[in-house]
Amino acid sequence: MTRHPVPGPSAERAGTQQGAPTPYAGPVTAQLSEARLSEARLSEARLSEGQSSEARLSEGRLFEEPLPEEPTDTELARRGASGDQEAFTLLMSRYRTMIHATCLRIVGDPDDAGDAVQETLIGVWRGLPGFRSDARFSTWLYRIAVNAALKEAGRQNSRPLPVDELPERKEPVSSVADRVTDGLSVRRALALLPLDFRVAVVLRDCCGCEYSEIAGILGIPINTVKSRISRARQALADLLRPNDDPGEM
Repeated sequence: MTRHPVPGPSAERAGTQQGAPTPYAGPVTAQLSEARLSEARLSEARLSEGQSSEARLSEGRLFEEPLPEEPTDTELARRGASGDQEAFTLLMSRYRTMIHATCLRIVGDPDDAGDAVQETLIGVWRGLPGFRSDARFSTWLYRIAVNAALKEAGRQNSRPLPVDELPERKEPVSSVADRVTDGLSVRRALALLPLDFRVAVVLRDCCGCEYSEIAGILGIPINTVKSRISRARQALADLLRPNDDPGEM
């Protein structure tokens, strides 16, 4: 007697493998669906974390972004010498206030000082190709500013005190350096000094130049620089005494 197998689960599965596949909603499909869901949830979590990081970054709480390093004066001068006007503008923005203050204290008149500033800027732009990178840029710049200011001062009909009339004292005048700052009375007092003394004390007390730098700018020995600054400070101390009326200068 021949027995015919009864179709059962195994036969059904075999038929499925041999014939057209049928949808299967067994555990594997459920696991795949759950995996896709987990992946979607993970992606969403990562996206949320990324957005949170961006928010913290914008608030400066995640980490501090390092600031770009500022180019040096020498680098800007080199770029300016090659025709980079943006570099030249940035370089002059660092010194324009000090250039104006220097010219104003040497010249005394605001309009003439403005002309001296313009002459300085033109002189720097034209002279950049000849600037030596091994030199200090500020020293080179102040030399141009002083020459421009002296040129303007030479056009004025001022009569400063003769050098012989400047008082000689041995006691130090420590407060004068602090008083050679802003103010009409100071400018008037400076205008009464001889140009040589005026320039020396302005470069020292206004620009903060070293004695050696001033000597290089003016082309004189360091001892002469020190002498001029000392006598100029002494004269300013007398001219700026509380009993004196700057308006009468």
